[in-house]
Amino acid sequence: MARYVTGNLPAEVTSFVGRGSEVAAARKLLAGTRLLTLTGPGGVGKTRLARRVGEAVRRAFPDGVWLVEVAHVNDGALVALTVAQALGL
Repeated sequence: MARYVTGNLPAEVTSFVGRGSEVAAARKLLAGTRLLTLTGPGGVGKTRLARRVGEAVRRAFPDGVWLVEVAHVNDGALVALTVAQALGL
């Protein structure tokens, strides 16, 4: 029996309205990659979108879907380390 890891997606506590086209576009991109980065100015809903997409595709990723926050990383050289730490590597 396959073991399914849920990852680290936080639970949504409010409703998610609209942005169906963005969710569909991200799902399509994830069909061809294992890593997707959402970028944009603060406050536009990147984290909420990432959580929604993660929930939508989590069954396709037996090792889980992981959300890694990198907004606090001020040195680009530390992004890979931040991701590795979040994944427990």
